[in-house]
Formats: sequence, structure tokens, C-alpha cells
Amino acid sequence: MRQDGCVSDPDQGFAVAPLAWVEADPDPTALLLVEELSADPEALAANFAEPLRFGTAGLRAERGVGPARMNRVTVRVAARSIGRYLRSLNLTHKGVMIGFDGRPESDIYASDSARLLTAMGITCWLIDGPCPTPVIAWHLRERQAAAAIVVTASHNPATDSGYKVFGPDGTQIRPPTDRQIEEFMTFSQLPNESDLASLEDVNQVDLGTAVSSYVDAVIPANRSSASADFHGDWVYTPLCGVGGHTLEMACSRAGVKAPIRVESQFESNGLFPGLPFPNPEEPGTMTEAHLVADAAGIDLVVANDPDADRLAVAIKTVRGWHQLSGDEVGLLLCDHQLSNTTGNNRLTASSVVSSEAAAALCALRGVEHIRTLTGFKWIMQPAAERPDAHWIFGYEEALGYSVNDEVLDKDGIAACVTFMEMVADLASRGLDPLKRLDELAFEIGLYVTHQVSAYIGTQEISSSLEVLRDSPPHELAGSPIVEVRDWLEEPSPRTTNLLELRSQNGSRVAIRPSGTEPKVKIYLEQFVPNPQHDLASVRTQCVEQLEYLGSVALSWFKRES
Repeated sequence: MRQDGCVSDPDQGFAVAPLAWVEADPDPTALLLVEELSADPEALAANFAEPLRFGTAGLRAERGVGPARMNRVTVRVAARSIGRYLRSLNLTHKGVMIGFDGRPESDIYASDSARLLTAMGITCWLIDGPCPTPVIAWHLRERQAAAAIVVTASHNPATDSGYKVFGPDGTQIRPPTDRQIEEFMTFSQLPNESDLASLEDVNQVDLGTAVSSYVDAVIPANRSSASADFHGDWVYTPLCGVGGHTLEMACSRAGVKAPIRVESQFESNGLFPGLPFPNPEEPGTMTEAHLVADAAGIDLVVANDPDADRLAVAIKTVRGWHQLSGDEVGLLLCDHQLSNTTGNNRLTASSVVSSEAAAALCALRGVEHIRTLTGFKWIMQPAAERPDAHWIFGYEEALGYSVNDEVLDKDGIAACVTFMEMVADLASRGLDPLKRLDELAFEIGLYVTHQVSAYIGTQEISSSLEVLRDSPPHELAGSPIVEVRDWLEEPSPRTTNLLELRSQNGSRVAIRPSGTEPKVKIYLEQFVPNPQHDLASVRTQCVEQLEYLGSVALSWFKRES
């Protein structure tokens, strides 16, 4: 250690020597941060020993110093790796679309990426203000660019930043592309200011123009006649993210009644005040919206997550606020899309950990449905690879929905507009979303889903899954197991670390490790083929059954002490 406290020894097993990092980092606080970390060898190692890798959602981590954190050096290295990858494929002439969310440093990370790629001779288009991820994904295809970079950490805590990459087909990058880009992501020679072009040399795209172009292309004008006659109020929150103004513009174009704003959460604020984890799936995240709705006597609340690619819906019932699950919203949107499209070549998809209700509905309506691996990069693969098909819908249980083929990714803006068109259509028939779910249960059977998860050591997850594969249980809560499907044995590229169990009484359990955390995730579903008319009690019984089954499934894994 030097007298100034900065660790400079490159032979400590670090990916980059801390002093070398400080010299390349334009952040004036980098030296101070390294000096503080030097007092704690474990903390220093956590920041410098292993660099970030492209995972399920690209790069995503807490902001900080070192290659294991999100910062300007990490972002520059990532941008350089993308540039080198595009060079290897002779795609530099097609350019890169770049945008960012409203988090701290996101604009700087985006401009650094654009400046570095421009210096490499790659044309870049940088949207000059924070905007929804779907807007950037649409512009990628509109410009026929080679790639898009979206600086966003989605619904992670305010201390995190992220870096999402899309390929030339308009979808999030999949294997082997992510690994190929990662091979170029080396930290042996760190970029510095001399490796970046001036921001004046980057093509700037006006935010307002970018958003209006997206809305005009993706949102059909006054598509639903029912929307014009629907006068019900609804409350909307973008959770301090970037979706608010785009959503209002989209509603106006579609002829959907404008929502009542949650004013305290409407403007973009990357610090997310009052929202420690701005994920609409998390309990309590939509409480402020519920309060606004209660005060106005409104029984429908809708939210986008901070980068506006996800959609959450809550409905007021006699028992209080009920947040629809991603599977319930997915089934409703699927039903709506099937009812409002025609043709023999329609195509839909959902992930293997999502409910099978949408697949059953599509089968009943004679429409092709594909079960894909987890994540929207896989859900949208059929849409990208089958231009002959008419893509009408895709979803995942984690609140992601695709309702058209203009954006080949989840799109919370378009999904929200479509959902409100559906609400208007249902109202014209004397129905609401919950009543329609009941009707669908009598049509295709009742599907009830539940999830449990636990933080368990990575090695414990691996060993426990190995035991389950070698000796799977014979029953699930007393019902004999009739099928064990190991997705590690599926032919490439459908191979994934997922184990699926089915029992005689209609229970299904899908188990996989998280792609970003040392956590096991367990997805449970109960199918009742012919539910009785008292659906509420049947649902309650299914939930109780799945909660018990979830506790049983968790017992198969050794917990960290």
C-alpha cells in the first residue's frame, strides 16, 4: 500500500490493479473510493477481483469503483467490446442506437459509449434525454442499426446501474452473441479520454422526436371504438421512471382516456424517493398509487416500472386492492389479442416458467403458441426468426408483455394502452378483468400460479439440483409425479438449467437458479380442468395447496446458515 492509501500492487489476483484503474477513471472520486476500500481487503477484492459479465439482463451492478461495479471505466470497456465485436462482423457501417434511463450517471454512461464508438469509426445515434427502453428498441429496427445500447437498471434499487444490449434483429442479445462480445471485454488496457471522440461528433436525436416517432409507429390511432365510449377513470404511476409522458402521448393517440397521475411519482427521478426497490412486483411499491385511487374513488391502478418495459395492474375489490399476477395480465392480454386479430399464421409465445393458461387458450383458438426459455431475449426469438408469421403476443410472468411486432422486446407502454383498450371493450359487454378471468377459467380450466424463492449458496443450489435430477421425488403433496423434464437434456439452443415436475392432480413445479443472484427460484402452478361455479373457494384451495407445495420444494435445498 502506498502512503496515500492507494493499493497499487497488480499481483493480488485483481482483474485490474486499483492504481491503474484510478488513473483511467475520469471520476474524481475514484481515488478516494479506492483509499476507503483499502482499509478492508475483502471489500477491495469484491470490487477488483472479478469483472462484470454479461448476464441475464446484460451488465447490472451497484455503482462504484472497479471492474465489478458500474462506472465510467466499466462502461467504456463494455462499449469498446461491442465496437470490436461489430468490427469482427463488418457491421460498423450500420451504426449503434443509444439511449438511457433517468438514474444518476446514466446520461454520462450513454455519452461515453457514444463517444468511444464514434472514435472507433462507428456511427452512433444518441437520444438526448432519458426515455423508455421500448423507444430505443424501436429505433434500432427503424434505423436498421447493428446494435442498440440502453443504459438502464430497470427496477433495481437507485444505487444500481445497468447496460442492456440489443442485436441487429431487434431483440436482446442471446448466446452465443453475449459470450462473443464478452471475449472482447478485456481490462488489460483501459480506455481513457484520448480514446473518445468529442460529443459534438456524435449524432444527437431529439428526445421529443424520438418518442413521437415511436408512438406514431407503435400505437394505432383510435383503434378501439369501445375506448371512445369508455369513461372510467384509472390511476397511473411510472414509479419515478421515464414512462409517464410517453404513456400519456400514447393514450392520446389511441383514443384512450388519460389517466389520473400519481403526481409524486410522475416525473423521472433516478433516486426513487420513497421507493427503495422500485419494482411493481414488490409488496408496497404501488401503495402511493392505491392511496391516490382511494381518495378519488377509482378502482383501477396501472404502473410501469422505471424504464417502462413492464406493466403492473391492481384492481380494488370488496376485500381491498388485488394486484393481478403477471400470468393473469398475460392471459387477459392474450385473450384480447386473439379476439382482435385474424389469420392462420398468428404466433404467440411465453416462457416455460409462466402459466400454461395462455398456451391452452391459444390451442383452443387454433393459434400457434411456443414455450421458450426464460427471458424476453428468448420469448421474442420466434418473432425475429419467423417473418412469415404474424406475431401477436408474447409474455413472461415477471410483468413483461409484447403486443405487436414493432418492438421485439417487452413494451410496457404499448401493453398499457392495449390493456386499457381491453378494459373498455370488456366494459362495453358488462365485464371487468376479474369477471373475464372467471369466464376464461370455465372455458379452458382454472390455472393458479405461485412463486417462492430463497437465497442459498451457489454450490448448494447446484448440488441440490443434482440430487433432484438423480433421485426426483415420487410425489408432490401426496399426488404421484407423472413427468420429470430436465431442460439440461433438451437439444441446443433450448438447453437450460431448469427442472420441471408434474403430478397426477395437475400440479407443476419448475425450479431454476437465478441468473443474477445466489438464489433458487421455484414456480408453481395448479390446474383444475373443470372448476365448480364457486371459483373463489377453488382458487383459495389452490393457493393454499401451492403455498404448501412451495414449502416442500424449498425443503429440497440446503439453506445457508
